[in-house]
Amino acid sequence: MKLKLCLLAVLAGFLAMPCVEAAPKNTTPGRGEAPIFYPPAPDKPRLQFLKSFSTSADFEKPPSAFRLFITGREKKQKSIVKPYGVAVHDKRIYVCDTVHNGIDILDFNTRKFEHFAPQNEAQLGEPINLDFDAAGTMYVADARRGQIVMFDKDLDYLGVIGKGSEFKPTGVLIKNDKIFVCDLKNHSIRVFRLDTKEYLMSIPRKDAKPEARLFSPANIAVDSEGNLYVSDLGGFRVQKYNVDGEYLMTIGSHGDAMGQFARPKGITVDNHGNIYVVDAAFGNVQLFDKSGRLLLFFGDPGGSQASLVLPAGIAIDYTLKDYFAPLVSPNFEIEYLLLVTSQYGDRKLNVYGFGHEK
Repeated sequence: MKLKLCLLAVLAGFLAMPCVEAAPKNTTPGRGEAPIFYPPAPDKPRLQFLKSFSTSADFEKPPSAFRLFITGREKKQKSIVKPYGVAVHDKRIYVCDTVHNGIDILDFNTRKFEHFAPQNEAQLGEPINLDFDAAGTMYVADARRGQIVMFDKDLDYLGVIGKGSEFKPTGVLIKNDKIFVCDLKNHSIRVFRLDTKEYLMSIPRKDAKPEARLFSPANIAVDSEGNLYVSDLGGFRVQKYNVDGEYLMTIGSHGDAMGQFARPKGITVDNHGNIYVVDAAFGNVQLFDKSGRLLLFFGDPGGSQASLVLPAGIAIDYTLKDYFAPLVSPNFEIEYLLLVTSQYGDRKLNVYGFGHEK
């Protein structure tokens, strides 16, 4: 597989991303090391790699000298082992961890790193993706249970959607009083009412044209107009549908050229309608405009701090920018954050800032 990561290509005013030089390990750009930008100089930068998280030591404040004197020991370190989906809610980053069979929570309110691993009827088998409604209820797509598992804002168990055999959820999205679920088993998106959890319909419709079909829906996103974008792992593409589930267009195809896919997984859409698609095989994220034109890609599979190793999930966040402001280059201004998970490697959750030069 030969993705040409070192070839520049001008598309719609942006540049595709070449390889970046590897930075020394265990350093943070902005603290003695040159920042990593995409695309690199001399082109105008649009993204800056900011930081990665893999353990509680990367996130929590170190213990004070007084605490060490009293306890005589360091706090036991917690790790993100094999992350998949990621979401941000109420200044907390939630990461589905398929080894812990739970959720890793990075709480910026308390600066604490916690594992959420419920037991008994609430126990998670293989949490793949998650989302939140306005009330703070968490919906977890559990592929092994074959259910959407629900927890309230205090992480108390509420119940499930699905009987455990009727579908295999790999993605979940809450939008417009509906719950959208990627169903790998039935090659579709299942739609439920948010209030009653009543099943409404499947996308694509049974009478849809062949080009509208889904093979292996992996993840789902929505734009400001309510249009749905589904990363189709088995179809090597992204499928776009309107609010009524009618097919609109296809983005990408199978291949190793820029704008094509090998293993598309996580997907998200920014406020401008630009679409970000994670490709696990290429170890990068490709950015398309709303018409499906490739604008750039970032995150090489090499040895730099910004590397992605079998990436899976992605999320956009507009609420945590201030926390990362000390890491932003003085000549760069970020508009929002991009969080990308890697299932392997030394850096399990990479944070990038999308923006522009001042």
